[in-house]
Amino acid sequence: MAIQTTELESKIDSLEEKAEEYDTRTNTEARVTQVKNDLQRLNRALKTLETALDDFERQAGILTEIFGRSLPSKATRSRNKARSIADVSQDDILDKIDDSSQSLSSHIDDIQETQEDLKDAKRFINKHLQEIRRGQREKANTAESIQKIVGEDPSAIKTISRYRSFFDSILSPNDSVSQLKSQWERLENDFEDLDTDWKGFQRRHELSDQTIEDLKTLSEEGQLDLDELSESSINEMLDVPELRSTIKVSL
Repeated sequence: MAIQTTELESKIDSLEEKAEEYDTRTNTEARVTQVKNDLQRLNRALKTLETALDDFERQAGILTEIFGRSLPSKATRSRNKARSIADVSQDDILDKIDDSSQSLSSHIDDIQETQEDLKDAKRFINKHLQEIRRGQREKANTAESIQKIVGEDPSAIKTISRYRSFFDSILSPNDSVSQLKSQWERLENDFEDLDTDWKGFQRRHELSDQTIEDLKTLSEEGQLDLDELSESSINEMLDVPELRSTIKVSL
């Protein structure tokens, strides 16, 4: 029996409706899968950014709060952007999901770019901290040299060792900035009670430049021949109680 025209049209309409329902369902499932994947990527990116931000904040705090240096403007901008992204609300994320998958993907790219900017800023800060460390280690070495010629006081040697260890740790510290600041304040006071530089030692004992040069050589080499010293240098050394009790003359 021939199919009536109206029956054929009805069948076609039914098939088209079912096809549209299938396409809609398939597209929805694909969309849900894509969003789930994007959310997983987003969470990973945010966690990585938060870790990078924590590391940056600690190094920036060491530079600014402990040593009183200023952050460069580029580093400040990177920090502000990272803070803004890290503080994003769940509603903001949902809005991006409703907007489009491309919007969420672009946000992830922005997070990753900001993380790289933070890493660059942290490297810049660490360069400054390395310069500070070099200068302070030189002070520790000088203090140690002076201790060699005045008699190594165990308390002073311990302070110098703690001082050096503190600066060895500032690029990868385990403690918080507030803890490090408290450590530094105590350590700085203890260190300043020592003879930590040759100029200060020279002023305190009213020594000539030549005598200081002789003492530096003595500290480095451990001994000097008497014929290498002037009479005035010998007399100046003997006038310093700490030196008189430690410098020995051998015949």
